[in-house]
Amino acid sequence: MQRQPVPANVLALIAAAALGAGLVAGCGGTQDGGVSFARDVQPVFDAKCVSCHPVSFPQLDLRRGRAHAELVRVPAATNLAFQRVLPGRPELSYLLTHPPDPLLVDLVSDAERDLIRRWILEGARDN
Repeated sequence: MQRQPVPANVLALIAAAALGAGLVAGCGGTQDGGVSFARDVQPVFDAKCVSCHPVSFPQLDLRRGRAHAELVRVPAATNLAFQRVLPGRPELSYLLTHPPDPLLVDLVSDAERDLIRRWILEGARDN
C-alpha cells in the first residue's frame, strides 16, 4: 500500500494546533505543553510590571521571588470577591479579568496574556 502525502491544509492545522498548545520550542511552554512560572510568566512581569508593582502599587509585589505568593489564592485588594489568581480558572482570576488602566491597555500583548491564561489553566504552579 502506497502512502498518500498529507495535504498542506492538514499540515497547517496540525502546526497551528501545536503552536497554540505550546508544543513547539520557543512558544512559551515546555515540550509537553506546560507553562513554567519562572521561565515563562515571571519574565513578563519583569519586563512589563515590576516598574509599578510594588513601587506605585504596594498592595501587589510582582518582583521575582515574591510574585507567585502575592498572586495565587490571594484576594484581590480592589475586589475581595475575586482571587488574584485562582488556579485552573483564568475566567475567575482577577489578574486577567479586571479592567486595565486605559493608558496601559496594550502593555501586555495578547500572546503574553494567553501565556498567563494557560499558566493559570494548568494550575498556576510555582515552577
